[in-house]
Amino acid sequence: MPRDHDLDPQLLRSFLAVADTLHFTTAAHARGVSQSTISQHISKLEKFLDRSLLVRSTRDTRLTEDGQLLVPHAKQILAACDAAFDEFEPDFLSGHIRFGVSDDLVLSHLPEVLREFRTMYPSVHVSLVVGLSSELNRRLHSGELDVACTKRFLPSSEVFEGECVLWREQLRWLGARGLSLPETGPVPLVAYEKEGLNRRRSIEALNHAGLAWQLSFVSDHLSALIAGVRAGYGVFMQSSLLTDDSIVPVETPVLPPLPEMEFLLVPGRSTRAVKALMRTLMENVSRVAPRGSEIPAALIPVQRATA
Repeated sequence: MPRDHDLDPQLLRSFLAVADTLHFTTAAHARGVSQSTISQHISKLEKFLDRSLLVRSTRDTRLTEDGQLLVPHAKQILAACDAAFDEFEPDFLSGHIRFGVSDDLVLSHLPEVLREFRTMYPSVHVSLVVGLSSELNRRLHSGELDVACTKRFLPSSEVFEGECVLWREQLRWLGARGLSLPETGPVPLVAYEKEGLNRRRSIEALNHAGLAWQLSFVSDHLSALIAGVRAGYGVFMQSSLLTDDSIVPVETPVLPPLPEMEFLLVPGRSTRAVKALMRTLMENVSRVAPRGSEIPAALIPVQRATA
């Protein structure tokens, strides 16, 4: 291995993209280059280190032992490079952020915060990707998203690198104002058509309480589920983000208690633009979080005393 040359950060970025996704095409998409460029970068890096870093077959791609050893060193080198650029780069920000959010957040005050971010950083373009948390987590891991506002049920052992908890709240049974649940018979449930964590947890809660239930309204779109609830088809388990004049918490001892949930920001890339967006959201979390939720003390702005 030549000692009079340094490792090229671009080669390391391509290597980490493949190491994270184990897929050359996905890595190329995440980096915004061609697949052939990714392959060339890997070949150059292997030649420079005189080591085989990846084993690639028609079925899959995996890291060699040397490849696994290189990952933490590559991350450390690139983190130092990014920190240096952050320290000396001008305040002007530009770029493109792929921002993943759950669909209930779109119905909150998040768009107002994004509008302020656009005013502060007009040269930073944000693409909003809406989906279920499981899908957002997958796309974040594969490099398809730069940052995501996702959520997890509590208690949980799941931890994301660089995560920031925005708020914690107790999930609620929500229904149309004036909805009267039957004293006998199954609980009418409004739920996503596809099997997902939200649907599974609501059914588990009913089963654990020994309550009969039936799917009274299903859809894969939150807007349709909201319409079903407003029409009085039943109740659904959701964040208080969705409460309004027509959809309210259903207060009845018939329904079982529900778990807590955390909303959190998870970065996929550590760029100045991503950091600026995360900082803006953290500074304005009290505007987005529903009333009664628990916001970490570190995110609550200090109220300055006035004379």
